Amino acid sequence: MRENCAACQSGEQHQSYVLYGRANGHRVAVYVPEELVPEVQRSLDKGRALQDLLHQAAPRYIKALKRARARAAKRDED
Repeated sequence: MRENCAACQSGEQHQSYVLYGRANGHRVAVYVPEELVPEVQRSLDKGRALQDLLHQAAPRYIKALKRARARAAKRDED
């Protein structure tokens, strides 16, 4: 119990931040100290944005690979 803490004195729990994920098929949890929450949140937001870009780029990349493969096969036929 923290001295002079209204939450501790009232029996309320303190807000805490936990980052959940999976490692080797198991759920893992990592406590995030309050002072690191903004940085972790920014990192998660940027990671989601990057993931969205990759999902957009992947189909275009696969189509480009298929076109290149088709051109190479056509050149081999000639």
